[in-house]
Amino acid sequence: MQIKLKKRAQKYLDGVDANTRRKLYKALDRLSRWEGDIVRLEGAKNRYRCKIDHYRILFTWEKDDIIITVVEINTRTNIKY
Repeated sequence: MQIKLKKRAQKYLDGVDANTRRKLYKALDRLSRWEGDIVRLEGAKNRYRCKIDHYRILFTWEKDDIIITVVEINTRTNIKY
C-alpha cells in the first residue's frame, strides 16, 4: 500500500525529536502492511485510527486505489477525532 502524508501530519513529524520521529516512521511502515492497533472510527466511512504508545495517527483508506492518506499525527490528548 502507498502512504501519503497531509501537510499537517508532515509538519508534526518534522517538529518532533529524532527518537519519536523514528518511532512514528516505523509505525507508518507497519501501517502500510495494515499491522498494529488499528480501529475504524465511528461516524466516518473510511476513517481509521492507529495507536502507538500515547501517539495517534488518523488516516483514511481508499480501498480502490490502495492508498492510505495520513490526515493527522499527534498525542492522545491533542488529537481531534
